[in-house]
Amino acid sequence: MIKESRDINKYTKDYLNHDFEDTMICYRRKKILEILNKYNPKKILEVGCGTQSMFDFYNNYETFVVVEPSEQFCEMIKKSKNYNSKVTIINDFLENKAESLKNEKFDFIILSSLLHEVTEPIKMLKCIKQLCNNNTLVHINVPNAHSMHLLWAYKSGLIEKIGNLTEVAKHFQQHTTFTLESLVKMVDSVNFSIIEKGSYFIKPFNHSKMQECVTLGIINKQLLDGLYKLTDYIPDMGAEIFINCRLK
Repeated sequence: MIKESRDINKYTKDYLNHDFEDTMICYRRKKILEILNKYNPKKILEVGCGTQSMFDFYNNYETFVVVEPSEQFCEMIKKSKNYNSKVTIINDFLENKAESLKNEKFDFIILSSLLHEVTEPIKMLKCIKQLCNNNTLVHINVPNAHSMHLLWAYKSGLIEKIGNLTEVAKHFQQHTTFTLESLVKMVDSVNFSIIEKGSYFIKPFNHSKMQECVTLGIINKQLLDGLYKLTDYIPDMGAEIFINCRLK
């Protein structure tokens, strides 16, 4: 992870105390797992893991490296029953370890819910690029500035402009907003080819209102699963967008 001005300790505390984000994390992992199962990679790098690494959900790997700057998150994933000798956990920023990881020959790199948080996303992508060979697939996901809930809020007069950072985004020390178009453009600018792209989980309301609906039983697990699948009909308006890419 690119070292910059974010307060990692504050980020860790805020991350652990945000209710509906827990639900979004589950569906974010669901999307990543679908892609992992599709491509069946063996040598994986995960940049930033949060409270739980993808090695808890995907086990068909030969080596799995996690680079995570939060010491607390690193300690949490080391306690997983799935932590084993094939997993390497590095408590640092990616830029500090990129040189030593160059020869690992990763075939899959996970950059999940991170690119929007760094101050220099292009610098991050260039750092990732150093770790890729021609066969490496890079998965990137970020919040969608054209999410249904933001477009609805804009048309309702609740927000002044599409693309501004929300209060939740500012709280989590985020720096950049992305649409699918702008994400593709940025990734293309550093010479990656887009293999797949899309969005997932139609979110009608912001996090606090979504959590209220869940708490009150207005929205249950079945309906949440339906919202995840609804991008089959509204492909670009999911709460989060993703791309899978390789070097050109």
